[in-house]
Amino acid sequence: MIWTNDFEEDILYLPAKRYQFNKLYIVTGFTDCEMIAQHLIRLHDRQNNKENKRAYPSHIEINMILGMYKRNGITLKKHEKIKETLRQINRIAPQRIQTNCYYIYRNQEVHSKLYIWTNDKHSNGIAFMGSANYSINAFRVRREILTKCDWQEAMAYYDSVFEDTISCFNEEVFDKLKFKENIVVQNDDLSLFNYENLTYEQLKQRKPIDQLTISWLTSKGDVGKSSGPNWGYRGKKGYNRNPNEAYIPYNKARQKPGFFPDRKQPDDLNCPLFKVVTDDGEVFFMRMAQENNKAIHTATSNSLLGGWLRRKLGLKPGSFVTLEDFQRYGRTDVTFIKYADDVFIMEF
Repeated sequence: MIWTNDFEEDILYLPAKRYQFNKLYIVTGFTDCEMIAQHLIRLHDRQNNKENKRAYPSHIEINMILGMYKRNGITLKKHEKIKETLRQINRIAPQRIQTNCYYIYRNQEVHSKLYIWTNDKHSNGIAFMGSANYSINAFRVRREILTKCDWQEAMAYYDSVFEDTISCFNEEVFDKLKFKENIVVQNDDLSLFNYENLTYEQLKQRKPIDQLTISWLTSKGDVGKSSGPNWGYRGKKGYNRNPNEAYIPYNKARQKPGFFPDRKQPDDLNCPLFKVVTDDGEVFFMRMAQENNKAIHTATSNSLLGGWLRRKLGLKPGSFVTLEDFQRYGRTDVTFIKYADDVFIMEF
């Protein structure tokens, strides 16, 4: 069978659900952090679906080889973004998802595109090969092709090129590859609103669609003791929660219908992701959450939002946030500015 376009579900999700394959091996010339983040966040969402608990393996491991950065070069910024994206995904729930990324650093570059699903014992599997890089453009924008191939031969090929790789987390990577300061134009270049291309300064020059200001405070004008910025303080004493966990209160009285992406179907488990660029240069995937969409949080982990807030307030990580902290900072609300393609600026 040959897939042309519209193959994201069949290649990146269905083998885990249908066959309970829990290891995905990828060989790709190029990638982008938006593809990595969206794919792995959605895999985690599906693992966490209480109504369909057994549909996906409880633990999934992804190993990715990037083959075209040896001579084409990779910017230091992209290298750091790849590492941070993987760290964020791995922190969601280490017992559920583990991701690894490797660069080809010796011998010929690798321009192959290969996706292999298998199990812990490598006793069975399924593989696809073709033209599609592990990127948003390849899976959602361009005309690409993928077809099934022998999974054992594909695994042998993966193993053979793996010998020429180095982990993106290995400190020796700086001795093996040359990192460039300026943007490298690639044949899989990123679209304007891709996660990696977004900057606060560039977005501010564009015409926004709408904007909305939302308070961090409760309807009583105080800071929730175990909600909002202090969501990590809920539960019994000694319960193992990250004290940085936080969300922005977004109850019905504050909601602006249609401003943020809502569930496509009423019974969808999660609202769609949207991209947020902060006024100090951070980029997050966020979504509306909880019953009646009464919260806005960072999708990979709501501790990312809480950590960012505490840094802005000048507090230590995990600190309990008070009204006095907001008053000292000089602001108790956050402004979202909406642009095309579900991209937002978050100013605080």
